[in-house]
Amino acid sequence: MSKFLSFVPLSMYNVAAFLRSQLFLLPVLLFFYQENGLSVGDFYLIQGLIVFFAFLFEIPAGYLGDIFPRKYILITAYALFLGRLFLWIFFRGFEIILIGEFFYACSKACFDSVSSSFIYDILKKNGEEKKMVKAYSNFNAAMYIGTGIAAMLGAGLYTKFGSHVLLIAEFMIYSTAILLLSFLPNAHVPAKNAVIGVKERLKKFWVAVRYILKSRKYCYLVLFSGFMVGVSHFFFWSFQPLMKSSGINPSVSLTDLADSIGWDTRVFGEAVWNYLLSLDWLDYIKVMGVVIFINNVLRSSFSYFAAAAAKRISLFKLGNISFAMEIIGCGLSFALMKAGHITPAQCLLFIIFLCVCIGLQLMFTISHISRLHRLINPKIRSLSSSVNMMTGRLLTSVMLMAPKFLLKNDGAVSGVRVIDIFWIYALIFLPIGLFFIYKIYKYNVKAAHSLMHVSDEKA
Repeated sequence: MSKFLSFVPLSMYNVAAFLRSQLFLLPVLLFFYQENGLSVGDFYLIQGLIVFFAFLFEIPAGYLGDIFPRKYILITAYALFLGRLFLWIFFRGFEIILIGEFFYACSKACFDSVSSSFIYDILKKNGEEKKMVKAYSNFNAAMYIGTGIAAMLGAGLYTKFGSHVLLIAEFMIYSTAILLLSFLPNAHVPAKNAVIGVKERLKKFWVAVRYILKSRKYCYLVLFSGFMVGVSHFFFWSFQPLMKSSGINPSVSLTDLADSIGWDTRVFGEAVWNYLLSLDWLDYIKVMGVVIFINNVLRSSFSYFAAAAAKRISLFKLGNISFAMEIIGCGLSFALMKAGHITPAQCLLFIIFLCVCIGLQLMFTISHISRLHRLINPKIRSLSSSVNMMTGRLLTSVMLMAPKFLLKNDGAVSGVRVIDIFWIYALIFLPIGLFFIYKIYKYNVKAAHSLMHVSDEKA
């Protein structure tokens, strides 16, 4: 029997995930919001509401997973995103943006609730469960590479064609992804006698919540993981407001350079190199598309090597490193943006450092989720995964919505600037993170049964 039975379906799944990440509007989303009359505070608020809506839809999404195979839940997730694109193509306004992002939140809840489980189902069906960390790493790498490519092209395409054309392009790409998903196997077909109602599912969900809360070896890791996810999301969504407050023009991109040389591949590499050597790095690095590209290249790299890292670094050490990096990132964000002048070298190192912080958090989360799948009570494995996901969403929504009520609006006399949010958050993050780390050390590192390494040899 072949040892690679899962290769073809997982490869198709990764391609669909790659297509899902072609979000051309992502690097200029703030500018698209402002086309519809929204402010920077509204930008933070809506990003927080997206996560909160996804949090609320988590249990209904899980219920759908009880009734239908996970393959159909994935298709539903993509279809909901198509609904968002349809609204934005034909209508404009604050309410349309909000409704569209609600569709996106439901899509995200459906996708996230089954994405890792779908991978595990395929591996389990073929007796390849030990490949979970590697398969999940490859899946994340495919998504982040796709997001990086879309981000690199998005700013230039937005300037050249406008938001309407980009929305149509995303609609066509997502339609192709749905077609690809339709060819995936039904690795998980729920038994009819296993289907339960929403009320019963709420009871079972509460059982999983109590199990996590009472099990100290899982409780603090779940809370810490959610906390770290929230901090990383705050970093990511702060890039655009920071650049906008600095008066950055999003139109600079490699597509402009490619246009100037006629997209000639024979001279493109040399032209890019010469262009970068002569470029003002301070202006270039701040361009959102390039920043997101760097971020996603690093995220995909950290995702890809998560399995190898899990064999050499314990989950506790990886969490400590990630937490320390994010606290330093908060401090650097405030200090560098507060400074009157940033040298090109400082700006480049600052951007890369924040992206490394996000990448380390992702590596920690991948290892943590893989550990949950392999150690948690099998009867509530999927529900426990939902508890972990919902914890991250809840904490993320709080961190993203808070700036709406802290930031100074145009003409207002009260409130803080965008850069001041970083040092305020750092003062809050530090004691909370240290508390979780202490509890993880006490109930996991000191416990012989904790299995803080998640390598295949210890499965």
